Amino acid sequence: MFSVVKPLLLYGVTSVHAGSGSDLGVVDLPIQREQHTGYPKIEGSSLKGAIRAHVSSLVEEDAKVEAVFGSELAANNESSVAGAVSFSDARILLFPIRSMRGVFAYITCPHVLQRFNQELETFAPDYPLLPVPEPNTISASALLVGNSEKIVLEEYTYDVQVDQTTQQLAEQLEAIIFTTATGKGRLANRLVVLPDDDFSDFVQLSTEVNARTKIDPETGTVKEGGLWYEENLPPESVLYSFVFFGESRMDQDKPFVSVEEIVSYLEDDQVFSPVFQLGGNSTIGRGMIRRIWFPKEEI
Repeated sequence: MFSVVKPLLLYGVTSVHAGSGSDLGVVDLPIQREQHTGYPKIEGSSLKGAIRAHVSSLVEEDAKVEAVFGSELAANNESSVAGAVSFSDARILLFPIRSMRGVFAYITCPHVLQRFNQELETFAPDYPLLPVPEPNTISASALLVGNSEKIVLEEYTYDVQVDQTTQQLAEQLEAIIFTTATGKGRLANRLVVLPDDDFSDFVQLSTEVNARTKIDPETGTVKEGGLWYEENLPPESVLYSFVFFGESRMDQDKPFVSVEEIVSYLEDDQVFSPVFQLGGNSTIGRGMIRRIWFPKEEI
């Protein structure tokens, strides 16, 4: 059904709240997470809905939008038509953590990198795989504390080594994510590969949790029941998804005659601009995401 698959990287310009609904725990409004790993994610339905809303705000060709994303149920009870594209859940690739040196670090782990490579081999085998370094390695000495071979992330100290494979991974990802001169060194000097369990702890315990309030306009104080805690993915988080392209399912008046036309349509910056909004709290600047098509040629 899907003849073209393209990997997509998602870079959080601001914090992102892709919510999972209310919860009875300490955090009233947690983010979406994988059940078996606890890693943050953005569900494919949330991602597709946000991108559809974004594209619809930029273009006027309703027939093309419906061919790509699917048509809604008509008022006369005609059956809806499924879209030509599908999105996988967006999974975490890099997670930002406060560092004693270098301000912050991007962390990842062998499990995350191996899973990304496995999905590439499964869905898009023509794309280059990422290097998978050993844990407790860093890409550059900028994160080292003094003259030691230690780094401090949050309140935890790690013995690490500067590693060539980690440098290669950092440079490769930096060339994809930060393409301008201002991005030089932004990732290449900050990448840390942690053991799988340590990475899991950080992505579960080091997200942003913000107190939100609703003010009573008459009293000027917090309205009764108007205090809640909300979880967000921190800015500069990097996730990845896969976009599956197929033929248009419309029986007549097809705006696209081939899958390649649909791919070109969604790759057009005038249709799907490089920055879009996802999740809640758009009016306070949350959820701004930069989308990056993963290149087919190794950089």
